[in-house]
Amino acid sequence: MDNAAAAVPDVPAESQHSSGERYWEIDAIRGIAILGMIFFHILAAMVMFHIIEETETFLKFYNTYVFGTAIFVLLAGIAMILRHERMQKRGATDRDYYVTLVNRSFLLFGIAMLITVITWIAYQVFLDTNAAIVFGFLHMLSISMLIAIPLLRFKKWNLLFGLAVMAVGFFVIPCFTSPEWLFPLGIHSAEFLNHTPDYFPLFPWTGVLLLGVGLGNVFYPNGIRGFTLNYKPGKFLQAMAKLGNGMVTLFIYITHMPVIYVVLWIFGSLTGIGYL
Repeated sequence: MDNAAAAVPDVPAESQHSSGERYWEIDAIRGIAILGMIFFHILAAMVMFHIIEETETFLKFYNTYVFGTAIFVLLAGIAMILRHERMQKRGATDRDYYVTLVNRSFLLFGIAMLITVITWIAYQVFLDTNAAIVFGFLHMLSISMLIAIPLLRFKKWNLLFGLAVMAVGFFVIPCFTSPEWLFPLGIHSAEFLNHTPDYFPLFPWTGVLLLGVGLGNVFYPNGIRGFTLNYKPGKFLQAMAKLGNGMVTLFIYITHMPVIYVVLWIFGSLTGIGYL
């Protein structure tokens, strides 16, 4: 069996090495990425509430959102390597590992489908619009993890697999606009994007996850840091590491948008600034 593992920004102990200490650099990067995501979503919600305008300056922030998301997915791939080693140290079998991976994938997919239902209801009730998050970040991540399972044994070769999937996503998939039921792969019409506020197709994003798996095998072979890091994190990075620590990140990811919407709705109701 190979050095592989389960992972997502929501798994509590993926960043641990064999002594039980977490790899702070993994958590800190994840924490910074979640802050960037929250910042972008606040701006996007303010546009939706007509508090600010969707100008060229605002659209530039979308690039930072894509970059932050890519960091999340890369870390999910790396965490797959770390989790396998951690479970092995506990005496778990390969079967235990794969069962855990599959269970987590289905858990994430269940949460993703719940988000689909909630967003569909919200758009119908508040905006009278037929829209929903039909294939968002968690949809993509859960399925990408399942796709990655048979490829984990190839270790560093996942770098090439990931780049290949990304190349198909960037250069081949955009050539097709139908059939639209293949939207999970990235095949859709331009109109499709008007009905889903959050969209992460498998091409190219599964490639990013596989790239993370390959990088995990390069920098954390056998789930153990393969390089020397002679640096003690300061208070900021320590705080970011706590923010990016496993289940905390998943909780923030699931709850931050409803919180933002409620706060802006209350703000608009009290001040008269903005509207839906």
